[in-house]
Amino acid sequence: MTFKTKTNSLLLGLCVSLVTPLVFAETFNAKQVDTLRKQGKAQQAYELALKYRAELEGDAVYDFAYGLAAVDAGKLSEGVLALERVVLTKPDHSLARLELARAYFLLKEDTRARQEFEVVLAKNPPADVVANVKKFLRIIRLRESQYTSSGSAYVQVALGHDSNISSSPADSTFQLTNGTSFSGGAEEDSDKYLTVTTGGKLVHPFEPGKQLILGADVSARFHSDDEEFETETWSIYAGVKWRQGDDTFGITGRVQEFELNDLDSRGLVSLSGDWTRRLNKQTSWNSQLQVAQITYPVFNTRNSSLYILGTGLTHQYKMKWQPTISGNVHLGFEDANTDTEAARSLAQRNFVGARVAMQIIPYSNMSLSGSLSYETSHYEGENSLTGQTRNDRFYQASVTSRYLIDDNWSLGGGLYYTRNDSNTVSNDYDRTHGEISARYTF
Repeated sequence: MTFKTKTNSLLLGLCVSLVTPLVFAETFNAKQVDTLRKQGKAQQAYELALKYRAELEGDAVYDFAYGLAAVDAGKLSEGVLALERVVLTKPDHSLARLELARAYFLLKEDTRARQEFEVVLAKNPPADVVANVKKFLRIIRLRESQYTSSGSAYVQVALGHDSNISSSPADSTFQLTNGTSFSGGAEEDSDKYLTVTTGGKLVHPFEPGKQLILGADVSARFHSDDEEFETETWSIYAGVKWRQGDDTFGITGRVQEFELNDLDSRGLVSLSGDWTRRLNKQTSWNSQLQVAQITYPVFNTRNSSLYILGTGLTHQYKMKWQPTISGNVHLGFEDANTDTEAARSLAQRNFVGARVAMQIIPYSNMSLSGSLSYETSHYEGENSLTGQTRNDRFYQASVTSRYLIDDNWSLGGGLYYTRNDSNTVSNDYDRTHGEISARYTF
């Protein structure tokens, strides 16, 4: 081979090596990668972009498309490296910085994620971006509570109207076994009310993935006209929660006292277990077991032990308004502590029920929820006055909403309907109440 031939070959090789990246740059279609990713075909988008990595790595357009595809395909470390290159060469690329923050978040590198999110907020992005970033920051704060002790508290005030403040029948007159009529006492009465509720919770991690939870809640309800049915509820609880892979377990003990007209009316001591399994990104399965002791200081014939077992599914749809639907079923047994016919007629029953609920988020700071519940109960003792064995069918429906004003303040509203369809007149009633509320969390 002559010197001239060798020179021409080297020049040709050099030209090919210089032109090749340009050819790849022209054939790489960032829009196609982005379209596949938005169609939910993240793996295909990643594989398409990956073909050009050796030649185009370092090009900001390529790195951004490749980085997003890698993150959505679960290749988080690759995506982070690509997006870091974009931010390094183009510090004002806010979208790349936002996606980099999201990638850090998915890697659970919360400190770096927060730093990038705060840089994005400092640039005064659009309102929808601000709302989404604040959601991520709230989740980061919650996750950090898994590693350091954290506390929270709230105060809520609600104003409402109740159509039946004592859950009494419209007419409490019923027939005795001898055929005579008897008035059972309180009858349906409506009133306006004010409810004040406050509480707090402390979360303390004692091992990786394990938390100790302590909390208390106090609620008082005051009526406009009828003070006889004003109530107070005191509750304290303690529990542990731990994670193992896709499973989360919890055990909680609770002590509760219910007062009616400043007198102890009912006490409850309970122990419950909870198991939640994440089936996939949108669906989880949950089961609960509860054992409780219920006492009535002035009516101990009603004292009982309660056992409840329940299970259900929750699914969140990836679509507009982020609808979440849940459904569960439960069954249980209440055992009267006193072995008499009177006690069995009041407090010994078998029951089974179901509940469905749905929540939508039409705006980033607003949620709407609705639920339907049903439970049927069969008592075991015969009422000595009426000669009947009690059977109930309990229905409940609710529609609620909550609007977040800022990180601390929120407004709420709700409409609730209850119907207990019983074969005993004194336990057959309807009840409707609606309320608006304001809540401050700190």
